Amino acid sequence: MDISTFTKLSLTAVFKKLSLTAKFNLMTSVLILATSVGISFFLVRTTLNSYYSDLIKRGETIADTTAKNCKFGIYTEDREALIKIADNLSGIADIAYLAVLSRYRQPLVFKGFQPELELTDYPFISEKGANNSTHADFINARDGQRYTEIYFPVVSEASTLRLKSPDVSGDPKVIGYLRLGLSQESVRKRIRQLLISTTLFTTLIVLMGIGLSHVITKKITLPLVKLKEATQKIAQGKFDADTQIELSPQYEIADLAASFNNMLVNLRTYRQQVEERTTELMTSNQNLTLEVSARKIAEEQLLHDAFYDTLTGLPNRALFMDRLEHALAIANRNKNFVFGVLFLDLDRFKDVNDSLGHLLGDQLLIGFGQRLSSLLRPGDTIARLGGDEFAILLEDISGLSNAVYICERIKKELTVPFSVGGHDVFAGASVGIALSSPDYKRPEQVLRDADTAMYHAKTGGKSRYVVFEPSMHASAVARLRLETDLRRAVERSEFHVYYQPILSMKTSRILGFEALVRWQHEDCMVNPDDFIPLAEETGIIVSIDRIVLKEACRQMREWVASEQEHVLEFIAVNLSNKQMAQPDLVSHVAQVLRETGLDPKYLKLEITEHVIVENIEATHVKLMQLRELGVQLYIDDFGTGYSSLSNLHRLPIHGIKIDKSFIARIGQNGENQEIVKTILSLAKDLKVDVIAEGIETESQRSQISFLEGKYWQGYLFSEPVSSMQAKVLINADTDAAAR
Repeated sequence: MDISTFTKLSLTAVFKKLSLTAKFNLMTSVLILATSVGISFFLVRTTLNSYYSDLIKRGETIADTTAKNCKFGIYTEDREALIKIADNLSGIADIAYLAVLSRYRQPLVFKGFQPELELTDYPFISEKGANNSTHADFINARDGQRYTEIYFPVVSEASTLRLKSPDVSGDPKVIGYLRLGLSQESVRKRIRQLLISTTLFTTLIVLMGIGLSHVITKKITLPLVKLKEATQKIAQGKFDADTQIELSPQYEIADLAASFNNMLVNLRTYRQQVEERTTELMTSNQNLTLEVSARKIAEEQLLHDAFYDTLTGLPNRALFMDRLEHALAIANRNKNFVFGVLFLDLDRFKDVNDSLGHLLGDQLLIGFGQRLSSLLRPGDTIARLGGDEFAILLEDISGLSNAVYICERIKKELTVPFSVGGHDVFAGASVGIALSSPDYKRPEQVLRDADTAMYHAKTGGKSRYVVFEPSMHASAVARLRLETDLRRAVERSEFHVYYQPILSMKTSRILGFEALVRWQHEDCMVNPDDFIPLAEETGIIVSIDRIVLKEACRQMREWVASEQEHVLEFIAVNLSNKQMAQPDLVSHVAQVLRETGLDPKYLKLEITEHVIVENIEATHVKLMQLRELGVQLYIDDFGTGYSSLSNLHRLPIHGIKIDKSFIARIGQNGENQEIVKTILSLAKDLKVDVIAEGIETESQRSQISFLEGKYWQGYLFSEPVSSMQAKVLINADTDAAAR
């Protein structure tokens, strides 16, 4: 071990043995001493730089004045005149000597004001001062004094004093140089005085700081020592009165000591409470053992609930997917293993809930699950996926025939009604079948395809089963893509309004138009039959209806304002089922009329007969509100909704539109003519107008005219056209009437 390491360890050991007061005093004294010395060093250094800078600036000022006086003497090399100028500097303090040099830096005059001085060569610093002067410090070898010499160029701005050839520096303006020597003795005296005063001041500050720190240390460390001793007693478990800290209020931590004493009292109390609580915990521990047992039972119940449906007790989706994944794994390993998935959905289950209530609807679901379970083998799985959807996993079957056999048994079993709350309820089911295939990689794919097949079964007439085919998936994907394109079409304004003329049966003049939506998607026009059903199912039809309503009202307002001779009577706009169900329908129609400025009398709103049949009371209220706006109301597709005549008589309508299916079957032999005649007679009795739509032949138009129909429309006159083409039809109709 070297001496430095030994010394360091010895000092560390000594420092640890010092008391808290001694440590605090030592550290405070060292801190005060270091701070005072640092501040004093900074002040001395700053003052030294200031003294030296003042000396240089003073010398440069004297050199500049002397250079101005010496210009002519240097140029003429008049040494006597230069000596007189140098003598004038003898009375200035700190001036040690002056040397005047020619432009070639040869001495012309040297005047020393202090003994033992001579002109010597010294290197000069590279940095320049004022007027391109330089300076350097040196020590005179003879007297040992320190001097500063300023090397100052004498520059002449007058052209008469300039040199024809430049000096050695290359500047023709420089005619000579001054070397002014400055004594640093006065600066050194000031430095000595500064050091003495600073040392005295620093010593005084250190002594005062050490004394003050000693007083403060005593006030701080004494209570801390007492606090430390009391804490050690508490750590040893001594809570008696001797442990308390007694301090006079003059100490800074007297409040802390009082708080400590209060804490000690509380600790005594807590200790007693802990002993009492320990007894209670022993009792609680016994009770906890019983609770743990109960919790295990609850956890087992939670685990059961996580994989089983709480209503029917059947496996839920999670357990079904787990078993389906297991079956799929077996099928991938064993090519001879075949399984099938049946996806079932109760038909018209919503009607049961709406009529009998959800409680009885739940009882129907329980009974349905029990019947399905009774039809399956022990190894098969039936699960309730949610709502009225069930799924069956048939494992290790021979093929499609087994799955079809189960579907036939289900269909037969459902012919027997369910007894629910004293009611006999018949429940059908639409079933989709998906068999195992090497193409399936995940269980979700199998269930998806079974669901797709079930959807086709439901749309194909319900209470039937359909086997999945790959084309069904492509159809589902196309349907999803169409829905996405529909939503984007609303944002991109791809829907346009086309207009089909409605004519007078007597005069064959155009009296109005029906506004019909068309979808310009990419580069083609999409057939309304391809997107309207999906738009109605997804609710997008509401946005489409509102686009058509606003544009049709705006266009009608434009036509009415521009036409003088031929004034149109109305514009007809269809309202979908979803649009009629909107709570803000009436206010929206009123807002559109205000924004477009269209008089309500020009607007006819067409509502399908199916809407009226579904909810006659709510529809009646809404139709009354629409009629109060001043618009006209028509029943569209009349004859297809099976509405009763009594309901028709109550509705506040202005007219009906005969469905084109009746018009299309009017033949020469009078087929469907009696039905149309009856509708026209009914409309006449109710004092409402009739529009016959879908007229495509002259024979159809003639028969409607014979039956005294008032309005007609159809491809016989014009298909739906754009607003520009409709304007052409209006102008042509006006010209024909004028002729």
